[in-house]
Amino acid sequence: MIAAQLLGLTALAFLAPVPATRYEPPDPPRGVGWAVSAVFALLLVVTVVPLSLALADKWAMDAHAADCRASGGRFVPIPSATGRGGYRCETPRP
Repeated sequence: MIAAQLLGLTALAFLAPVPATRYEPPDPPRGVGWAVSAVFALLLVVTVVPLSLALADKWAMDAHAADCRASGGRFVPIPSATGRGGYRCETPRP
């Protein structure tokens, strides 16, 4: 390196091409934030609403099962051809 400086070869570096400028992406169009927010809200509704409905169904069934057991009955499933049958409270007959 020192030999190149003594010979004046470092001045040749100014003859090299200019480095490329850094790419600056263009600004996004206006309204993109609203679109992203709308998609996020839709996904939130699509995931939260079925979960809340399933939990409400479970809590109602748990309450019904607790009432059935408190009255001395047994909470049993009803077989169904569709796969999702209901439940009933079987109370012992005297």
